[in-house]
Amino acid sequence: MHSTGVTKPRRRIMCVGMCVLDIIHVVQEYPIEDTDKRCLSGYWQRGGNASNNCTVLQQLGATAVEFLGMLSASPAFGFLYEDCKKRNIHIENCPSTDMDPPFSSVILNKATGSRTIIHSNPGFPPLEYTHLSRIDLSIYGWIHFEGRNNESVLKLIRDIRAHNKQLKNPDDRIRISVDLEKMKEELLELGEAADFIFLGKDFAEHMGWQQPDVAAMSLYNKMKPQQELGDTKPAIICPWGAVGASCVDSEGNYTFVPSTPVSEIVDSLGAGDTFCAGVIFALYELELSVPEAVLFGHGVAGYKLAHRGYDDIKDFKHET
Repeated sequence: MHSTGVTKPRRRIMCVGMCVLDIIHVVQEYPIEDTDKRCLSGYWQRGGNASNNCTVLQQLGATAVEFLGMLSASPAFGFLYEDCKKRNIHIENCPSTDMDPPFSSVILNKATGSRTIIHSNPGFPPLEYTHLSRIDLSIYGWIHFEGRNNESVLKLIRDIRAHNKQLKNPDDRIRISVDLEKMKEELLELGEAADFIFLGKDFAEHMGWQQPDVAAMSLYNKMKPQQELGDTKPAIICPWGAVGASCVDSEGNYTFVPSTPVSEIVDSLGAGDTFCAGVIFALYELELSVPEAVLFGHGVAGYKLAHRGYDDIKDFKHET
C-alpha cells in the first residue's frame, strides 16, 4: 500500500458512468488488414471509465467506493456484476435492463505500447435523472461524473449543490468532479457546476487549445465563479499524454506537473482512468493540494502502465 496514511474516516466516493466488457488481445505488432494472426495473449476484464475509476480507487484503499450506471440482466453481464462484488464496489443503486451490455475490442501492441479500441454499443440505455435522483446523498463525500448524458447529470449536480447548501457543517459537503473527454462543447455546462474538471487532451484540441498550459488556463477563464465556493472557480486538471499534466487550482494558480517516467509499457489500457482516480484519491482521502494530487496521479498511472490490469495498484507506494 502507498506510504501516505489516510487522515480521517471518509464517506463514500461514487463514480457515475459506464460499465462495459473489454475483450483484449495482446499482439507483438499491430496486424496487417485482411490477415490471420495469433495473439500473444487474450483475456477480458471489466471496463468503462467510471467502472475503472472505481477499481483503482478500491485498489488504492479508498474508504468505500460505489459505481452508478446501467447494469444488464443479460448473461453476458454476469462477469462484470461478479467482478464488482468481488472487489467490494457498491452497485446496489444501479438500474438494470435486459439488453446486452456494451463491449470494447482492444488491441494492445507490445512493440509500441499503443492500445487500439473499437467500441460496440447496441443502443444501451443511459442513466436517466429518475435513476440518479433516488440516491441518498448524505452517505457520499465525493461524486465523479463521466461527461455524458448532459441534462440528467446536470440536474443531479444541481441537487448536490442544493444538498451542500443546507448542510450545517461545510466540511460535510460533497465534492463534485467531471471528466470532459467526449468532444461535445455543450458538456462545458457540466464543468461549470463542478469543483474539479478533468479536461481531456482530445476535448481541449477540439476546442482549439493545442498546448496543455493554454488548455488549462483557457478553460479556467471560461468558467464563472461559484457562489457556493466563495466565488472561486472549478480547479482544472488537464493530462497531456506522456509529457505530463497542467493544472489550475480554484484560485487560478497554474502548475505544470511532468509525468512519471516508465521504463517499459506493459498495459496502457485504462491509464487515463487510473490517473483520474489517483488524483481524486489524493485530493479527497489524502487531502493533498491540486499539484500534489496530480503528481500522485502520475505515479499511480505510471505504475499501472508497467503492470497488466489493475490488481497490482494495491502495491503502489508513494513517498511525500
